[in-house]
Amino acid sequence: MSTSVNRKEKLSITTHVLDTSRGQPADGLFVCLYKFENNKWISLKESKTDSNGRCGDLLQNMQENPGSGRFKIEFRVNDYFKRIATAFMYPMIDVMFDVQHPNEHYHIPLLLNPFGYTTYRGS
Repeated sequence: MSTSVNRKEKLSITTHVLDTSRGQPADGLFVCLYKFENNKWISLKESKTDSNGRCGDLLQNMQENPGSGRFKIEFRVNDYFKRIATAFMYPMIDVMFDVQHPNEHYHIPLLLNPFGYTTYRGS
């Protein structure tokens, strides 16, 4: 008879930013994760995309699971486009999303170009 371990998973939030105008990852792009509590945005973590345009778990090393609720990832694209000498329209992009299952993984990719963007829940 085998025994299974009932392990409670933690909420995990990651992102991946691709610059579709260049067909490359957006490296070195600042991102900030917030949670909406008591009618205001609370900063949880600041990070920067790696050379592959990824930010690993933005909740890594947090003592407590922040649970369900409304979250926002703020993508600070201003410095990124200035660094690559590209004219742009949106200096900052906020992507808000609701976490309904606080023990799941939420991957929030951003497909970026100087005059537009799109996002979706990835895997």
